[in-house]
Amino acid sequence: MRRLQVIAICIGLSLAALAAQAPAPQQAPAGPPPPDTAMLRQQYEQWRKDFKTWGKWAPVGQESKGTTALITPEKVQSALKLVKNGIAVSLAHAEPQQVAADVGPNGLFKRTTLGITEGGTTDNYAVSFHGQTVAHIDSWCHFFENGQMYNGVAVQGNLSAETGCVKGGIMNWKDGITTRAVLYDIAQLKGVDTVDPAMPIRRADLEAWEKKAGVKIGPGDIPLLYIGRWKRRAAQGAINSPVAGYYPDTIPWMHDRLPSFIGHDFNIDWNPRPGWEGMRNPIHVAVLNWMGINIVECLDLEQAVQTARRLNRYEFAITFAPLPVEGGTGSPVNPLAIF
Repeated sequence: MRRLQVIAICIGLSLAALAAQAPAPQQAPAGPPPPDTAMLRQQYEQWRKDFKTWGKWAPVGQESKGTTALITPEKVQSALKLVKNGIAVSLAHAEPQQVAADVGPNGLFKRTTLGITEGGTTDNYAVSFHGQTVAHIDSWCHFFENGQMYNGVAVQGNLSAETGCVKGGIMNWKDGITTRAVLYDIAQLKGVDTVDPAMPIRRADLEAWEKKAGVKIGPGDIPLLYIGRWKRRAAQGAINSPVAGYYPDTIPWMHDRLPSFIGHDFNIDWNPRPGWEGMRNPIHVAVLNWMGINIVECLDLEQAVQTARRLNRYEFAITFAPLPVEGGTGSPVNPLAIF
């Protein structure tokens, strides 16, 4: 009996130690819904019908690159003309190798060093990149509704555990993206060091920055939304919520401008979302499923912001490419901003 008690105590201490090593996610209380929530919920359902671009760049049911079709050779040439100083800046944070509030066990980047010898070594990499930490892009296979992906591609018969995505996978972007990016420095707009993560970014904020900075996105461009996520994380620790992401009233702005990607230094969806219960990631759904606008998120924009502020230039060339994984639902990326 005493031996069983000792074993039970040891197990309890081990579990307590494991719990101490893995910090609990910091989840903010939802609070009351904003006053415009009910109106936006109604409009969202109408936008679901009005803002679909299915069939615009390829017949419905067929493979389509969505708004990245707007990155023409002329668009690429125009973007490269923005390179004035020859300064290249990475937009990706170091891959996460420790559990944190915004890094679940599945999101850890697993690097295994193999066979260290006098002549060298090799290593294996493994990561589940979808989430809140790794800079990555998605594919149409990542989000679907009612059994359909973007452009009306049926999930059934197109997606399996063995082959991944036949249509709508990451190979759509294997030739890479080179286009014009516009930095939306919301921290500077608000006159703060970092944006309060409980304050969603609204269309009025984006348009106020455009007026202040004298730049705005157009077709095929990429807006990069800066809230100072990584600066705040370094100073105050990791959180997984709240997130100052794009608010629903930015959806018409996205539809009007037709960017190729929506960028952010955190998850693109605002969170928490009181009044939107039962609806998963409304911004993800709107861009990936309706409009064919892709996502590049969890970017580290700190160095780019410093450079842009120093040069007083908030438009620049951006380039990145996914790993060419057949059937993949997305890919980690290391985008470069080139000033």
